[in-house]
Amino acid sequence: MEQQELEVTRRWKTGKGAARKLRAAGNVPAVCYRKGLDPIPLSLEKRSLERILQVAAGQNILIQLKIKDEARSEEEQETVIVKEIQKDPLNRVLHADFMGVLMDQLITVEVAVRLVGEPTEALREGGMVQQLRRVVELECLPGDIPEHIDADIGELSMGESIHVEDLKIGEGMRVLTDPKEPVVVISAPVEEEEEKPEEVEAGEEEGAEGEEEKDKEKAEEN
Repeated sequence: MEQQELEVTRRWKTGKGAARKLRAAGNVPAVCYRKGLDPIPLSLEKRSLERILQVAAGQNILIQLKIKDEARSEEEQETVIVKEIQKDPLNRVLHADFMGVLMDQLITVEVAVRLVGEPTEALREGGMVQQLRRVVELECLPGDIPEHIDADIGELSMGESIHVEDLKIGEGMRVLTDPKEPVVVISAPVEEEEEKPEEVEAGEEEGAEGEEEKDKEKAEEN
């Protein structure tokens, strides 16, 4: 997998006030977490982060952080993936969490399932494609993270489905999601029941006819 580079700065001031100042200047507060080591508070340019997040692999993309420490005039590098992105109601990035990875150690990630093909015959019969699972959990090396996993639905007929165990996974990868879980199913159309007219009970019908006869007799007498 191709790596993206991102220049960041180690920040020594933390807290809500410092984070607000960063955002006002067009930057985003962030943290890089590392296994067995202290997390590193960071500051980075908002536009640079948004550009990387638009890359096809989404949150599973590998990022090479170039960490500048202005207080010590030092620079270090850390390979990471995006752990979490916090956004406000207007979809603006507020905070980013990164997770450091080692290229020779397995990691666990969620990978999107992409449907390919079209079940033409089933659709012609009124069938509906229902995707029940959109991601699967995968264990692999950081450099082997796939952008997505394809589920070919082109040959599916009405009522048929694809389960996690049917997905084609690359060599050296292990699926952690339950293999029996359905991913996509072609459902038959739901038939609407016709509304039946309400049946009038015999007693009620006879009573109504009797009332009509009485009304006629009264009208003739008058």
